[in-house]
Amino acid sequence: MSEDIVLDELQRLLDAAVREMNVPGVAIGIVDGDSDHVLTAGVASTVTGAPVTADTLFAIGSTSKTVTATAAMHLIEEGAFDLDTRVVDLLPELRLSDPEAQEKLLVRHLLTHSGGFLGDIDDDPQDWGADALARSIAGFRELPQLFAPGSIASYSNAGLRLLGHLTSVVAGRPFEDLIAGTVLNPLGMTDSVYFPWEGIVRPVAVGHTVADGMPKPAPVWGLARDMAPEGGLLSSVRDQLRYARFHLRGEAQGPAPIGDETRRMMQRAHIEVGPPLEAIGLPWLLTHVGDARVVRHGGNISNLQLSEMVLLPDHDLAVTVLMNGASPLGPQLVSWCLENLRGIHPAPAEDAVPHPSPEEVVGSYDVNLWQNVVTLEGGDIVVTPELRQDLVDQGFPPLPTVRARLGADLLLRDADGHALGRFLTAADGTEFLHIGLRAAPRI
Repeated sequence: MSEDIVLDELQRLLDAAVREMNVPGVAIGIVDGDSDHVLTAGVASTVTGAPVTADTLFAIGSTSKTVTATAAMHLIEEGAFDLDTRVVDLLPELRLSDPEAQEKLLVRHLLTHSGGFLGDIDDDPQDWGADALARSIAGFRELPQLFAPGSIASYSNAGLRLLGHLTSVVAGRPFEDLIAGTVLNPLGMTDSVYFPWEGIVRPVAVGHTVADGMPKPAPVWGLARDMAPEGGLLSSVRDQLRYARFHLRGEAQGPAPIGDETRRMMQRAHIEVGPPLEAIGLPWLLTHVGDARVVRHGGNISNLQLSEMVLLPDHDLAVTVLMNGASPLGPQLVSWCLENLRGIHPAPAEDAVPHPSPEEVVGSYDVNLWQNVVTLEGGDIVVTPELRQDLVDQGFPPLPTVRARLGADLLLRDADGHALGRFLTAADGTEFLHIGLRAAPRI
């Protein structure tokens, strides 16, 4: 099948998705060897009807973490610190709730989601002051320490926030200026910004919820300045292709932010993690599709805007997807590209022995911003995320419910047998549900 035919079929999929899946707008970018492809469909806002183009800015969410990490690795290459530098040696004013954890916390723990303190924390969406990040970090003394640094990988927005603050302090520059100077400008990502007043003068997508079966713009922005290191970047699919091309192939318009050896080190496993992933790099999320090694990240701004960034270094392929509404479309498009551009298919799922007493895991598991409420329905485990009431009152949309079967190995598997998460018990006896990459303690 010719490349043109494949891309025409992909465009039809995008057009159908915006009609049938309540996705207002979508952009997909593909690095296919020496070629780049951009396809778009739908609108940036259902109110204005402005079409999504290659230059439309989306909130990429947590893919921003890899940008923060790239800047941190830039400073490491310059000799400012290293992976095993203690954080308190760089930030003597840092206070955590657990003095022992405070003394043992290393830079690598921030990069690998293994700092051990609460990872999902509150933000003030009205605070865009120059000291917003520093004042947020000052509040870390109140965060519960769930496990010892380096012992468990649990997705941590707070950890990457602390890393962003650390890089800013060490560099002596505001975080946003540091990222622009070390990553964005050298890669030619001139349409990637952090501030809403920078985005509003460009074509920018609006996050949407679904009401009465139709998408409509959400009443919340979903971002705050202290979120910048872990999720605050606005970017276009064109800029995301430039970013993907650098991390896939090392190509840059200006001086490369980091060398090839460091770039590859970021994509190697540094700590094991629970399903559906295998390991975490610095801080890329690592897994396989079939026999193909996959280096990926994604983003989700309050279920209003979603992103995917997937690299296959051994196959010279990268795929990025940006959307302004909640939908499973992103992973579906990535899978379609892997199958149709490289013939890569998921490995068959393994049969699992059912757990003899699934009722043992029923209960609530706290993520702070929401609770994962686990119930048992007809032999299935149902995980229902319940947002805190104050977030509901602000207009944040609900998170999706997960239905799965519990195996004797305490893994949760979907209807096709693929692992989604697991239940585990820490050395101190604390029970956790590890799902969505987060280890949430039972309450």
